Amino acid sequence: DSKELIIQSLYWREKIKNAVSENKIIPFYQPIVNRKKEVIKYESLMRIRDFDSNNEAIILTPDKFLGISFKTKQYLELSRIIISKSLDNLLKTQKNITINLSFKDILNYEFIDYLDNVLEKLKFEDRNRLVFEILESENLSDYDFLEEFVLKYKKLGVKIAIDDFGSGYSSFASLNHLKTDYLKIDKYFIDKMITDEKAFTLVSTMVEMSHKLGYGVIAEGVETL
Repeated sequence: DSKELIIQSLYWREKIKNAVSENKIIPFYQPIVNRKKEVIKYESLMRIRDFDSNNEAIILTPDKFLGISFKTKQYLELSRIIISKSLDNLLKTQKNITINLSFKDILNYEFIDYLDNVLEKLKFEDRNRLVFEILESENLSDYDFLEEFVLKYKKLGVKIAIDDFGSGYSSFASLNHLKTDYLKIDKYFIDKMITDEKAFTLVSTMVEMSHKLGYGVIAEGVETL
């Protein structure tokens, strides 16, 4: 098993290295729509252009390579590329663009320095169309540190969202500490709410509570309206 893991790590390290050098790290933009099906913003998602064994063009999703990129010390470079390309595209649209950040990103001083440098080059009105989505999970523990991050970037005009709300162990604690702009309800609850009365009640409660607290609400995984 260990040998196989090493082989896989080496394979993906080279795959990522080549993708970076050949400019194959690209953002995909998932539209976020309102109830009228109007696009109100885009979520930037990391992908890699590649070819399969038949030399057919394919797109690799992060579940294939992102975990290994942490082990091979390539994650920061991937993040820089996606953020850079997303900010370039922010200037080409009037819509908001959201970028996903993990708690590990926020704790990485090198990453924060990079973020500060690129944001400094944007006008306030452009930063105001940028949303940082912070993954809500059990790893999200240092709320004082996170609160400083949120306040710092909100002053710069950036909006903040809590991603996958409801999936972590400390969802309500995050609401008490953080002054964010949006909550994204985890897909797990949205998938079940049509057939599961308890899930429907939970989603209804989250929406009502969020509105009372002044948060915008986004539902993940909506397939019907």
